[in-house]
Amino acid sequence: MKNILWLVLCLIALPASAAAIDGTQILQKVDRNLEPESYESYRKLIDIQPDATKKEYVLYTMKKGRDKIVAMFVSPPSEKGRVTLRLGDNMWLYIPDVGRAIRVTSLQSVTGSVFNNADILRIDYTAEYNVDSAEEQKDAFLLSLKAKTGDVAYDRLKMWVDKQALLPVTIECYAASGMLLKTLHFKDI
Repeated sequence: MKNILWLVLCLIALPASAAAIDGTQILQKVDRNLEPESYESYRKLIDIQPDATKKEYVLYTMKKGRDKIVAMFVSPPSEKGRVTLRLGDNMWLYIPDVGRAIRVTSLQSVTGSVFNNADILRIDYTAEYNVDSAEEQKDAFLLSLKAKTGDVAYDRLKMWVDKQALLPVTIECYAASGMLLKTLHFKDI
């Protein structure tokens, strides 16, 4: 009995960094913080191209349950009124000038920008990715994620997660070839 008590006391006394990091648990907390089960919000997406041109989009987004999400573009005027709907893996785009909804994929971009439908209408990272590795850094956890299927927009992700807020700070998105496709920076977390 004394040996068991001594072992428990030793484990409690270990510094947090000595304990194993559970990347899946961290990712689940990121999902709940980033995308609660139901919410309404305004989001601003800023697309900065390699030639330094910049375009900003404002979306009004609503999510209900784990797999129903809709986003309506509020600005710029050229995109205003466009609505994208996601029900599970199925997505539709409504363009006011066309007057009807058309089916789209997660890889397509509704704006012609670097953002695709998966970026705008993400459900949960844990639904689409497995955690390959997790490491602790000074102010963040670094999670290396691998797509569960080939149906998602990116084969691999590297996600830096703020330790305090448990929200992403930076996400690097990679193709199956290993090529870096884009880097997402989260501001004002």
